[in-house]
Amino acid sequence: MRPYDFIVTGASGNVGRHLVPLLARGGRTVLAVGRDLDTLRKLFTDQPHVEVASYDALAGLTACDTLVHLAVRNNDTRGSLADFIEVNVDFAMRIANEFKRMNGRRFLNIASILSLDEDDQSPYAVSKAMGVQAIRELVGKRLDNVHIGYFHDGGYFGEKLRMLAAFGPAVGSAFFAMFKMLKPTTSAQSLADYALGPAHALPHPEILTDDLSDALLYRALTRMLDIGVALAIMLLLAPVFAAIWVAIRLDSPGPAIFAQERVGAAQAPFTLYKFRTMKHGTASAGTHEVSASAVTRLGAFLRRTKLDELPQAINLLRGTMTLVGPRPCLYSQTELVEAREALGVYTLKPGITGYAQIRAIDMSQPLVLARADYRYKMLRSLLLDLRIILATARGRGGGDRVAAPDRP
Repeated sequence: MRPYDFIVTGASGNVGRHLVPLLARGGRTVLAVGRDLDTLRKLFTDQPHVEVASYDALAGLTACDTLVHLAVRNNDTRGSLADFIEVNVDFAMRIANEFKRMNGRRFLNIASILSLDEDDQSPYAVSKAMGVQAIRELVGKRLDNVHIGYFHDGGYFGEKLRMLAAFGPAVGSAFFAMFKMLKPTTSAQSLADYALGPAHALPHPEILTDDLSDALLYRALTRMLDIGVALAIMLLLAPVFAAIWVAIRLDSPGPAIFAQERVGAAQAPFTLYKFRTMKHGTASAGTHEVSASAVTRLGAFLRRTKLDELPQAINLLRGTMTLVGPRPCLYSQTELVEAREALGVYTLKPGITGYAQIRAIDMSQPLVLARADYRYKMLRSLLLDLRIILATARGRGGGDRVAAPDRP
């Protein structure tokens, strides 16, 4: 058999049947591989530059450029861990060995974003993690591992929402736009564009999802939530504000409100407001760089209970911050600023709480923090925001840790 630009395993699945025609555009040759040749022929007989074959036919190939591995036992399939390992590990290793024998250039392994959840111990998540490790040991740096969200393509709204097609493209798309706010999604075109582009074009962890930045409804709802929460804090907790203000003034010299310039969306400067928790005159630096001895007696309590962040309601009203987003940093924290810029994090507003915060990742780990912020950027949705807000309310996460006390 002759060499192909793309070999696609699991080509008869929901992703493959929409991806293969897009890869074949422009005259690229595609070999669609699967277990059922009759199904493959029905799907792709009329598709130019597409041929079909069984998995056994791979042994007859002598060269491979890009292999797109879609064959999988999905999370919506019942079975034991052994059943999932048979497909997601053992069979994946068989395909990877064929790829290695053909001296392929790029092994594009597609996985669901569900496998990114460290807390998910489902057979799917566990087996996919094992499969990725096994493939990496076989093909090394030629592995390009990409995680995708709920898959869709034009008038195809995914298997779970196929009924939307009955409403027509315009109405169906309007309903699907609302669904996209609840769950990360990935279009067939974006996956095809990535496969046609250079390898390893995504930062780690490699996530390919639709951008919510232009989703007007998502932006409107989150803005309404920010304003509602800010007004509730300022109106309902006014007595608490006053009591904390007085307590701070009595506890130590200096103003009750701490105002500091921070890096905002698009790296624009903004003034962050908090209740002062450190001694007046403490150097302007990252919290993890400041000695614990600089924290006042009352400040330790305010930081532990997160009451010091109540004045950020002002930032919510002004629109310089949002409820959920990356923690705002100082311009002097250059390693973090540069890492966030490289990962496109500054398309987001800074948040009062965030994905990294509830995982106890603070600014003492700038590269780890930037990657967590990037992961939130690619996975954000109304449901994820709600999970983060509820986790914060239950006490997960906290402010940045301060350095150890200065020794005398």
